[in-house]
Amino acid sequence: MINIAVCDDSKEYVKIVKELIKAIMAKNNIACNIDTYISGLSLVEAYTRKTFDIIFLDMEMPEADGIKTGLLIREISDKTIIFYLTSHKKYAYESYQVKARNYLLKPIQSDVLEKELIECIAELDLPVEFLDVKDIDGIIHRIPLGDITHILRKKDDRKLHIYTLNKQEIIIVQTLKSIEDSLSSISFFKRSGKSCLVNLNNIRAIEKNIIYFTNDETEEASRRCLSDLVKLFKQQNKG
Repeated sequence: MINIAVCDDSKEYVKIVKELIKAIMAKNNIACNIDTYISGLSLVEAYTRKTFDIIFLDMEMPEADGIKTGLLIREISDKTIIFYLTSHKKYAYESYQVKARNYLLKPIQSDVLEKELIECIAELDLPVEFLDVKDIDGIIHRIPLGDITHILRKKDDRKLHIYTLNKQEIIIVQTLKSIEDSLSSISFFKRSGKSCLVNLNNIRAIEKNIIYFTNDETEEASRRCLSDLVKLFKQQNKG
């Protein structure tokens, strides 16, 4: 879950930016929580209790402007990514004091915001615990990785079918390679064939070329992947 804060003394503009971020994150199947603030001091006070991965911070605000607010945040942590929202390019130099990622000119453009968001999220290196996908009906699912038994591309409809321990089946339009890439840091997801990824943690047994999952569902492994899969399964169980 990506934690994002938007701070601007205009309630209307805070809402606009929040809705833009929500739309971008939904489009890219990224789970996020967005908190909004209308003063720099309220943001700083909240930051002492809750860490944000990304902050969008207005430059011109009463009491504590964007630079003062940013410096107060930096006294707590230098890890949060800060973007400044401003109507004037002249503030670019001041933003360097806060080690801001970038400054975005108002009115903020959706394509510019999306580019910046996706690039910095890729650098956050957050632990992956869920798979966020949109099914063929447009419904977004947040699936705990531990609940997935396997992900299979079926020949008949050429779509991906995600199967879970409670025998739920979620159908999505996405390539298996894209899912595999998103799970590249997760050691227990491995190929059992050209069209299937399996969760080693949810395999009960492998007999001949048949994979038996802990919920009694089965799937076939290809000859090409079988030997490596059996080896990995045995190593997993020794641990």
